[in-house]
Amino acid sequence: MKLNPFCMCCAVNKQEEKIRKFPDMDKKTEYMKKVMSILSNAEEQDCSPSLSVEIKKLYSEFWNCPAEDYTEIKKEFNQLMLDVEASVEEKIRISADPLETALLYARIGNYIDFAALENVSQETMLKLLENENHEPLGQEEYANFQKDLSRAKSLVYLTDNCGEIVLDKLAIKILKEKYPQLDITVIVRGYPVVNDATMEDAEEIGLTDIVKVIGNGSNVGGTWFPGLSNEARTLLEQADVILAKGQGNFETMNDCGLNVYYLFLCKCDLFQRRFHAKELQGMFLNEHRLQMEMV
Repeated sequence: MKLNPFCMCCAVNKQEEKIRKFPDMDKKTEYMKKVMSILSNAEEQDCSPSLSVEIKKLYSEFWNCPAEDYTEIKKEFNQLMLDVEASVEEKIRISADPLETALLYARIGNYIDFAALENVSQETMLKLLENENHEPLGQEEYANFQKDLSRAKSLVYLTDNCGEIVLDKLAIKILKEKYPQLDITVIVRGYPVVNDATMEDAEEIGLTDIVKVIGNGSNVGGTWFPGLSNEARTLLEQADVILAKGQGNFETMNDCGLNVYYLFLCKCDLFQRRFHAKELQGMFLNEHRLQMEMV
């Protein structure tokens, strides 16, 4: 998804809010000029998540502040989801369509996003799991997804956040059972990015015990092709089907031309306007058909 005025303004506003605690107004003005310089000098391949890496580096160096550490938060939400994993799996397996149900739960887990949401709480996550799993995927796109999987040999599953990755694990279990011919590879972030899932999270919640998992070699909050390792890029380019979780993956992959199914919750005004959706409404979209709609 190309850089756009909305995301540029959002980035500027977030940085202004972030530096309000500092007293030196002249220094804050200098900092904001540097932020706007990063945005104004963005290259064609840049997007909001890729530029966010540059802005975070600038913030840390300019204000002599260490990068935000989400280590404990990630452990808390991984454990929260591990605590409910067995009960959620039971609900999935007794449902009329375990695959759809598993994907719905995996989509609800996309709520655990400290980059996009101001307030993320364990209580809200548990409430969403209990009460909000009723919105279907969209039967036409879900049918297309199943048809593609039945003919596919390879599936790449792109994760997004900590905690959420436990629900991804349940979806992958069902995918492996329903489509045993599929060679499934999971790709996580290569380096820590806010509360995004990395290899450490995949190992902690037992995902590496059931499927091949690799890091993408990047510290961008999504799947930004210029920053990917050769291994990750090759896997994606050769995959028959890609399932991409989260807004960050949509922002970095939209227009890539691959057979990507995006599964996420709408968490900002831009996405809500683009898809005529309410806050936290679930999306299940295919890259090819999105492009055809725009033609």
